[in-house]
Amino acid sequence: MRDTLSPVIEPLIVSDTAQAEALHAMGSFYLRQGFPKQGLSLLLAAHKFTVPSLELNRAIAHAYILVGIPQKALAMLEALAPTLEDDAMRRAAAQLRARALMALGHVQEAQAAFAKSTEERSKPARQFKVIERNA
Repeated sequence: MRDTLSPVIEPLIVSDTAQAEALHAMGSFYLRQGFPKQGLSLLLAAHKFTVPSLELNRAIAHAYILVGIPQKALAMLEALAPTLEDDAMRRAAAQLRARALMALGHVQEAQAAFAKSTEERSKPARQFKVIERNA
């Protein structure tokens, strides 16, 4: 017999974006805990649910490196290159590219990519004015 006094509970509808964010978080967690295959599968599932973000694509490239498929990581990083808009993003992508190249055994290219990622910025992000105090 059904309780007719309580309201009918509708199933919770979660948007695809929320599902993708949850899968991205879980996949990143699995990567950090040392389970790259499980993390990669969760990240790839998140990739199917929403328009992939830069962070998600970088996480997938990192997972490919950890799983032992650096060729796919390089392909993903090459596809991301035109969308990188600031220096920090370019440096992070260059470091991932260096790791993938090192995994493939391309030592000189990896060193060049890492050197590119550690270059100083052309101009400081913020200028501070020094004010002298008179005691």
